[in-house]
Amino acid sequence: MSDPDGGQSTSLELAPNFPGLEADGRGPYVDHQGVRSALSRLRRQLETLRGSAPAGMSATWSGPGTIGQVAGLSNVGSSETGPWQVASGFGENTATAYTVFNGSYSDFLDCIEQWAAAIEKAIDNYERGHAASSA
Repeated sequence: MSDPDGGQSTSLELAPNFPGLEADGRGPYVDHQGVRSALSRLRRQLETLRGSAPAGMSATWSGPGTIGQVAGLSNVGSSETGPWQVASGFGENTATAYTVFNGSYSDFLDCIEQWAAAIEKAIDNYERGHAASSA
């Protein structure tokens, strides 16, 4: 296969410690438990992005950089700024940005979760098919 510059493309190489992929001398194979473990770690990280209220904290707190934190910190209106128009405008802009950001960010996290579920389903299907053909 040629690259756009007319030369030969190089083959892709796997990182030697890529989670869930192992080499057995015949080439890489998928370690199902390793993939499930990587997906479990991914889901834990996704939950930190979605956020949750820690014990003893306000139910509106959800952690640094989460959707809930952006919503809480962007809640700036006339009662907070008084007649200061610049601050009031900033609050309105932040609220608008949150509205756009929230939908995209949530959709992105949902897509990652759907991808992880599809990978798990593929592993389950493979294992069921392998078990049925080996019986």
